[in-house]
Amino acid sequence: MEDQTIKFLMKINDLQKTKRYGNYPKFRESTADHTFKVILIVDYLYKQLNLSLNYEKCIRLAIYHDFGEMDLEKDVDIKGNANKEITNQKNIYEKNKIKELSTLYNSNIETYYDEYKEKNTEEARFVNACDKLEGMIHPLTIQKPIMNHELFATYADKAIKDFPLLMPIYQKIKIILKEEYQKWGFVWKKEYDDIFNMINNK
Repeated sequence: MEDQTIKFLMKINDLQKTKRYGNYPKFRESTADHTFKVILIVDYLYKQLNLSLNYEKCIRLAIYHDFGEMDLEKDVDIKGNANKEITNQKNIYEKNKIKELSTLYNSNIETYYDEYKEKNTEEARFVNACDKLEGMIHPLTIQKPIMNHELFATYADKAIKDFPLLMPIYQKIKIILKEEYQKWGFVWKKEYDDIFNMINNK
């Protein structure tokens, strides 16, 4: 039991080895950095929105949502995520890694990971939306021109549509993003705001 615990404590250290944002050093952070921020966002917004979801499950989903990235040399950037072949390769890697960790530590890591990936519960959709919000906030705090800006402008649209309670927060983030795009000389296209038009027209 003790040996298994020590192995687990040492293994989770690998989350800080995987670097996010591909080859963009200005934006670099580890999976552990990202996961911690997602947990904080989930905790904060859960209370702010007075949600009636299962709080413990939300926190566990946030903890394990990127566990499959352990030992990756680097995460793929947003452009890579848009490539089906790259996405499939990463999904296979993560699924195998999660299975290995769940078997090794006889835990329910895989259960939470699968629920997050399938997004078939309100808790999973909430955490996924928080994950995508964090992904947008991090580059904005760097205050440097964002890579793949055409993809980034709608990066969180689907996740927010799936959990529309976060729409007002997302709208504020897009306003800031639009201002930054104008500073950086990027064109803010009409379709970047389509998500809000859909809601207003309902």
